[in-house]
Amino acid sequence: MISLRRASKLALPTLGLFTALFMASCSTEEDPATPEPQPTEDPFVLSLAIQGSENSFTYYTVPFQDVMSGTLSAEGQGIEQPGYYDFKMIDKTIYSIGGLDDQNVVGISRNENGELIQTGDVSFTNSVSDIVKADDNTLVAVTLSANSDQVTFHTIDENSVTVNNTVTRPIADLTQTDVPAYSGMRIVGNKLFLSYYISNPNTWATEYTDEAMVAVYSYPDFEFQEVITDSRVGPIGGFNTKSGLIEDENGNIFAVSHSNPANGYSQFTNDSGILRINNGETTFDPDYYFDVEEIAGGTVAHLKYLGNGKAFAEINTAARADQVTWTDSPLRSAIIDLNNQTVDFVTGIPEHNGAGRRLAALHDGNYVYMTIPEESGITVYRINTADYTATKGATVEANFVAGFFKL
Repeated sequence: MISLRRASKLALPTLGLFTALFMASCSTEEDPATPEPQPTEDPFVLSLAIQGSENSFTYYTVPFQDVMSGTLSAEGQGIEQPGYYDFKMIDKTIYSIGGLDDQNVVGISRNENGELIQTGDVSFTNSVSDIVKADDNTLVAVTLSANSDQVTFHTIDENSVTVNNTVTRPIADLTQTDVPAYSGMRIVGNKLFLSYYISNPNTWATEYTDEAMVAVYSYPDFEFQEVITDSRVGPIGGFNTKSGLIEDENGNIFAVSHSNPANGYSQFTNDSGILRINNGETTFDPDYYFDVEEIAGGTVAHLKYLGNGKAFAEINTAARADQVTWTDSPLRSAIIDLNNQTVDFVTGIPEHNGAGRRLAALHDGNYVYMTIPEESGITVYRINTADYTATKGATVEANFVAGFFKL
């Protein structure tokens, strides 16, 4: 493997979805929706991806006391995981979700001495698409795989990171054509909402883009109930972004549609925008439609709920007809108000490329922390969610940052 210091010079302007496409045919916000978390004194924890000489990656999950100055390096520290991993924090545990030959989920937490430790390791037949919080001490993992004709749900003990139960349901409930690709999942009360889009597993073509689709299952039995659709927008979410569905503190679900070529779509045939499923309902609210493109001149590629109706958004500002496929760019950062339907772009942060995967961003008090690939390397930015300004921070020695947390 190349040295970490040499890797910093190889930091990619963007990893891009095209890279992720070839690295993983497997699909892999912190949960649940939490209003305005107070800032903590916990150390920052970043999951850094370093590319080796044979184009393979190793991930290092590393603690840092300060992310706003100096250089952040994984050298000689942290938890090391070769392979392909997606990272997500739920409560006080970071979950690394494996893909390709690493079809496992590993828990990472802190011991009484403040050291990062592995708290569990469970393997699956096919890669897990995502994990969400269900209820006290219970997580739900879902797998949508081109290698299976089943949707697989696993209930996982949050403390031991072990599987309590596995249930399979036929893919045919969702579609009779091609393969459903995962884009988001939320559990509200006794309902599980699963968003997806249709993708050809051989060509990656998305030939069905006329409507939004969300499957509804019962929870905890995972009995299929229905697929709800809406023809005001195209499909929900995109390739590997995982944020097609977000939930507010009132149990309302917001569904993000963009059909961006930059996020894995081969065509777009309908409008973009954000829809809402009200708490207790299993239909899209006919009176709610947030036309972000009309207001902001772009489409929401990534969305992270902050609280009190506000969300952090990465908005693709290129017209869909002009987007370069699989690039996850060009992006501008913004704070959007889901209730009042406003968009405020962040100043002090440049237009940038995304990483073509789950957004690695931390919400801590009045700030959002994230990293931006620039010509000189990867840089931390701290975004003030109250005045929509950003401050430049530390330089990161990595090819990309796969997770940004406080633990």
